[in-house]
Amino acid sequence: MWQQSFPVRCQESSAGENPYLSEKYRILNFARRMTTEETEMMRNTSLGTRVVDGCTVRAALSGVGGAVLGLLMGGFMHAMQPPPDIDTSLSSMEQIRQSYKGFGQACIRMSRNFAKVGVVYAGMECFLERERAARDLPNAILSGCAAGGVLAFQGGPSGMALGCLGFAAFSAVIETVMDH
Repeated sequence: MWQQSFPVRCQESSAGENPYLSEKYRILNFARRMTTEETEMMRNTSLGTRVVDGCTVRAALSGVGGAVLGLLMGGFMHAMQPPPDIDTSLSSMEQIRQSYKGFGQACIRMSRNFAKVGVVYAGMECFLERERAARDLPNAILSGCAAGGVLAFQGGPSGMALGCLGFAAFSAVIETVMDH
């Protein structure tokens, strides 16, 4: 078996045992063991709370919320547009149909954009929060930059850069005002 070339003075294992055969290395569990308090806290935390704390679920919920808000905003913005040239000789119902012709497309377009922003911003912020182990202003700025770049993707590199800068600045202002 394994021969020692010099005496080993290990507190965890006996002198003749290979330290790399200990439980820590055999199972490849390098993390510290949870205390009984931490184990009890994990046991008492509901599954729903643990699922919602995940980045994927948080991003998906933000996307759904953004889509709903986008539908409402799209309808509101379309209703606030100046009316098109409407033939007044038509009946009232025909005039209403003509004025709200692009209502559905406006709602869907705005919904899709708000959902994109919600998914990218929330997902990126959650990822950065986990990686950096901090919830601070740089997370919001980087997340805003990513969301602005994705939203302006069709505008090319210059549009993406401008979207990144604009959304990052907006995120920084909002986070500063909200005192995060």
